[in-house]
Amino acid sequence: MGAAVPGGARDPSDERTSMQLDESSPLPLYRQIYDSIRTGIDAGSYPPGSRLPSIRGLADELQCSRNTIDAAYSLLVEEGFVASRPGSGYRVLDLHQLSPVPAPAAAGHTSPAAPAGANPVRYDFSYGNLEPGTFPASAWRSIVDDLLLSVESRTCDTYTNPLGEMALRQQIAWRLNSSRNMDCTADQIIVQAGTAASIQNLLALFDSGRDTVCMEEPGYDGARQVFSRSAFPVAPCRVYGTMENFFEDLEKAQPRLLYVTPSSQFPTCSVMPIKMRARLIAWAEANDTYILEDDYCRDFRYRERPLPPLQSMDQSGRVIYMGTFSKSLSPALRMNYLVLPPRLLERWHEKFRGAYPTVPWLSQAACARFMADGQWDRHLRRLQMKNLRKYTALFEALQKAMGQKVDVLENGTGLHLLVDVKDGRSQEELLALARAAGVAVYGTERYWMSENHPLKSCMLVGFSAIREEDIAPGIDALAQAWFG
Repeated sequence: MGAAVPGGARDPSDERTSMQLDESSPLPLYRQIYDSIRTGIDAGSYPPGSRLPSIRGLADELQCSRNTIDAAYSLLVEEGFVASRPGSGYRVLDLHQLSPVPAPAAAGHTSPAAPAGANPVRYDFSYGNLEPGTFPASAWRSIVDDLLLSVESRTCDTYTNPLGEMALRQQIAWRLNSSRNMDCTADQIIVQAGTAASIQNLLALFDSGRDTVCMEEPGYDGARQVFSRSAFPVAPCRVYGTMENFFEDLEKAQPRLLYVTPSSQFPTCSVMPIKMRARLIAWAEANDTYILEDDYCRDFRYRERPLPPLQSMDQSGRVIYMGTFSKSLSPALRMNYLVLPPRLLERWHEKFRGAYPTVPWLSQAACARFMADGQWDRHLRRLQMKNLRKYTALFEALQKAMGQKVDVLENGTGLHLLVDVKDGRSQEELLALARAAGVAVYGTERYWMSENHPLKSCMLVGFSAIREEDIAPGIDALAQAWFG
């Protein structure tokens, strides 16, 4: 008998497959098998934990070579849909709830550059950049070549839609609606040249002489800088205390715009509870406030399913949703997007009538094709699995090398951990010791508006850019520098 699977479902390895292969198809047989199994995983026919048919058994049933089955299974493993486990064959992974390490007992954003004259960095635990080689250069080059050789290249001779390429906006809208339970159309989506540009343009819909902006404390300093440059008064809302602290600050400031990062609060990694999300939306409606939801890192969760975005819960048009391609595709593309509620969309059309597009046509067209061809989903799955491994390696290395000398603050989300050194040394001292050892970690003072706060010795340790094999030796070097 096959192994038991979650929910009492039958193990698909117990069943004879209904898979059909088309010898006349231009699609290779291994790819037909891969597509069939992946469709079954998406549809729930292969539940998490279930075992795929054996290579020999499936080859005999489909009357094809074992190498063909092996190639299909290898691709499923490479793209993070199944795992090969000695003695138990190929098992389907839970794509939504991966739990490689226990939660610790303790409770966009770019990393600053290292100071001039610092020792050469051997281990860079930066946050925001991606590991070299992450960008799908070969697939992107093929798409770009095809676009430039096709009749579509005539688009290079004209100004294009200032809201963004419709093909890209349709792909974004479809994914938001299908995977995040949002309710939006392509016409509500505006492609922009990064977070700062999005916020800067969005502020044109508000009045700096009358409207106050609130943001989380601590919070992303890049957003705060844009608010300040645009001469908007900025008030903090505490996220390191209780929910009541946050709403006390809101009531006091009475903002017209509130900036939040609910899916993975930056930099604390906390997740906004569902009760607080509902209360926040109700507060915004009652107080004529708009919420800018920066969902910058929703794709990277390692233990639990993500909670619904604020936008999906909003029935009164108070939430502005902002997403990005920087954390999952390339920060160098400078491409993100806004989803505007209808009232603000009308204002946008009035304010930016006659504006030119802010992101080059070719980048948008290539991204749209990359998504439409299914390559985006495969790329994202590979990156999610890689970051899961790095998150696990970093957490375990910190526990092994530093133990009770630090608290590791995280919630199984994002691309960094916070490391709070318990002996009370300043961030300046800890940073200097790390730099002297050739290790780059990053302070968190810049994310606070107030000078007095409870995380004076808290360091940001990222894993998006460092190689997995460099994490353990890098943390060993850091532990030696800090604790001898």
